[in-house]
Amino acid sequence: MMGNMPYMARQFITFCGVGAINTIAGLAMILTLSEIFGLHYMLANFLGYCFGLLIGFVLHRSITFRNEADRTLIKREFVNFVLIFAIAYLVQLGALYVLVEWLGVLTQISQILAIGIYTLINYFGNKVITFRGQKESAS
Repeated sequence: MMGNMPYMARQFITFCGVGAINTIAGLAMILTLSEIFGLHYMLANFLGYCFGLLIGFVLHRSITFRNEADRTLIKREFVNFVLIFAIAYLVQLGALYVLVEWLGVLTQISQILAIGIYTLINYFGNKVITFRGQKESAS
């Protein structure tokens, strides 16, 4: 079924599937830290995103982008991955703040909306910058 889709659509679906694991785990950590342990929602958000960073790199490198590049590139890729994460994270954090503090949206709903913004920035940043050496295949 996915074989008939354009390559980038399949890759984005894979990215979202792999990311769902990180998102669920990160969101669970965010809500646990803020709702159960009473951490400020911004600190809980930061810790939740850090939680999935290392796992995300490994899974996206090996599954989503199937990067078979020289092992010596892993350090460069990881630095780029962290930089893309930081940019995507800061943008979503700004959106989270605006949604909660300026627009009065519930923090739980705001977290979910901000995750969507983060996902798009993260996917395109990693596709274009971090894992750019990955070859597109018809499979």
